[in-house]
Amino acid sequence: MPENISIKSDDLSEIARGQAVVEARQTLDGECRVLSVSATCAVVPGEVFAGEARYSGKVKFDCLVMQDGKIACITAVADFSDKISAAAFASGMNPVISSEITNTEAAFENGTLKLTAVIDTVAYAVTHCDFNCMSECADGIYTEKRDVEYCTAVSETTETAYITDGMSDVKASEILCALSRVAVSGAECRDDEVKLTGTVYTDVIVRTDDDLASTRRMVTPFVKSLSAPGVTPENIAIASASVSDSTATLTADGEYKSIELAITLRLCATVVEKNTRAVAVDVFCADNEIETAYVDAKLCTAEPFATVTDSVDGQVALDKDRLAADNVMCVTNTFCTVTQSSVEDKRVNIEGLVGGDIVYYNAEKNAVDSIAFRLPFAMPLALHTEADAACITAVVTDVNVKIRRESVFDVKAEIAFSARLTSCRNIKAVCSVKLGEPIARPDATVIVHIAKPGETLWQAARALCCSPERVQEQNAAVQAPYAGGERLINVCGGRRP
Repeated sequence: MPENISIKSDDLSEIARGQAVVEARQTLDGECRVLSVSATCAVVPGEVFAGEARYSGKVKFDCLVMQDGKIACITAVADFSDKISAAAFASGMNPVISSEITNTEAAFENGTLKLTAVIDTVAYAVTHCDFNCMSECADGIYTEKRDVEYCTAVSETTETAYITDGMSDVKASEILCALSRVAVSGAECRDDEVKLTGTVYTDVIVRTDDDLASTRRMVTPFVKSLSAPGVTPENIAIASASVSDSTATLTADGEYKSIELAITLRLCATVVEKNTRAVAVDVFCADNEIETAYVDAKLCTAEPFATVTDSVDGQVALDKDRLAADNVMCVTNTFCTVTQSSVEDKRVNIEGLVGGDIVYYNAEKNAVDSIAFRLPFAMPLALHTEADAACITAVVTDVNVKIRRESVFDVKAEIAFSARLTSCRNIKAVCSVKLGEPIARPDATVIVHIAKPGETLWQAARALCCSPERVQEQNAAVQAPYAGGERLINVCGGRRP
């Protein structure tokens, strides 16, 4: 009997990319000189309409400046809203919108500090590629079936997590700013929940007792479970995380000081179920004409979320007119942008740029200065995959800077690369078959077919207008798949196929 099946194939991929420019201004007394400006951004999806998704966000600027002969940090917060457009957006869609600061600038003029951040936004969403097709056809119609794999989304969840950490025996007079980044290292499906593991990396920039600056690095691992009803351990979770807020407080207990860190994270996970079904991809009938309708179908699969670490290194030289460097005080405004990713020979290859600002001290002039570094890279990741495409995000976990000479810095950045690994394939499936008039064929008709290399039994049966069993019965001396050149026959007279 004919069997109709419904395939619910979902694609979790990037569907739109946009850019926003956010500004903030601060009025300052006196003069100041900008050393470095860092920015963090958190966005929240809003309403989704056909063709566009709206979102709101907040940018926090931390600008290190020299003011009145001291290093100071000017903090400003700017709220903004924008939209991102793409034909794939549909009303009711639940996109995950991630943000990345790709450039920051700061300038002081006429008593006003102007801060600017360029934000790249990327929208990921589940798009449905559902279709109806056939698995079995009516008696007398021979069906070529193929097992197909596809994924169906079973859960989309977003939660806020609060994390705290601390550091004791700190020698500092003031906290200037706290710069946090987060990387998810694992996403495990359990019954009705998704367990996320990851690490928050925080650079706390402090003022030292001699009115200079230094970094206290804090590494905070976390484990959080997100509620996801209907999820089972066999499912696949794809996760992301962003820092919504990061605050460091310096406390004193007598002569001892400590840092208390409070971090707010936004955690997202999309869970898919992997399925396999047999679908009809071709049909024929030996006795009747048939009218066949096909559907062009898209089948998408996903591999488990993966994070690997690697490093990028290089050198940065000071111009001849710049102050020589005697000591590195801190590294701020670190970022890593992946500009291209591809899969070749089951390996993931990426290209991108690592950057940041080095704030340093010159002893001869008793002065502080800074220099920006930009290190391009192109390399394979330690990821082996069967997927066709890889979407890579990157988080700088640490930067080590050494002074090779007074005018040259050796820079080594440690980076966590997280990968969404997906494959999408198009197939042509049978969605309906209509039986027509009988095929007129004289008795004792003999059909001869010369097999092609690699030809299957089903392909030979179609060429000979009989069942696969009939081909085997009348050509028992040869077996499929055929080497090519075999002479196959079907004697149609007398016994019908």
